[in-house]
Amino acid sequence: MLKYKKLLITMVLVAFLLVISMQQQLAKNMQDNKVKMLIPLYAYPSWYQPEKYIWPDIANAASQVSIAAIINPNNGPEKSYPNRDYSKGLQELEKAGVTIFGYVFTKYGNRPINEVKADIDLYDKYYKIHGIFLDEAASNSQQIDYYREIYQYIKTKANLKTVVLNQGTHTDEGYLMQQATDITVIFENYSKFWPEYTPSSYLTKYPADRFSGLIHSVPDVATMKKHIDMAVNRNIGYIYVTDDSPDNPDKNPWNNLPSYWQQEIDYLKSLNLSDGKASRPGK
Repeated sequence: MLKYKKLLITMVLVAFLLVISMQQQLAKNMQDNKVKMLIPLYAYPSWYQPEKYIWPDIANAASQVSIAAIINPNNGPEKSYPNRDYSKGLQELEKAGVTIFGYVFTKYGNRPINEVKADIDLYDKYYKIHGIFLDEAASNSQQIDYYREIYQYIKTKANLKTVVLNQGTHTDEGYLMQQATDITVIFENYSKFWPEYTPSSYLTKYPADRFSGLIHSVPDVATMKKHIDMAVNRNIGYIYVTDDSPDNPDKNPWNNLPSYWQQEIDYLKSLNLSDGKASRPGK
């Protein structure tokens, strides 16, 4: 009798743990399916000039939409701890739950890999961030080994959980298959090129949060919403749309928030609360 009681207790315990596991997986799947924002935060944290200080806007929006922000102190990290301004800005982002990535350029696989690793070491040592954004990333298969080595190096750092490759265009699937990236930016360009963009067919084989799109020079709210809908339909889980443009005098499309910032946050939030106007492939 005692034997059967133990067996029954074991079966109940296994069933309970199975239910918990299923609930956790369901919660993860729901989170993975949410539309998120990956934003290049290439604006200096000038907290002493409130009219120019956009970091709090991003921090405030993080309670409504999952946001990952890319910081770029000096075309990469500084050589020591962040200065007072960056320290303040980073603390605000961290407190708000923003995921923070550090910018590192790679010259399309031509930058000496030891220099790339040195920048990663600086971020790991001096900055409290969550991952690395590798810019100017190659998209052809010839450079996969280069980026896979960097990926593996980043993964040795306990605090650096995520690797983002910014190819900004169609990318060889080998980067995903051979574990050279966690998130891939497959579009970074003008608004006018987004409607005609045709994603690679392999996108639907992967979770949407493996892909990101960065679209600048988007003129108005209506176009912004259409572009976001297209991103969702194309199985792209991270999206950022702005009316800032490289055609502006400062030639930097990533150092100001769009004039419709709150409308963009509201729209992303609405898509996550319901199916909205857009639906993912196969849904």
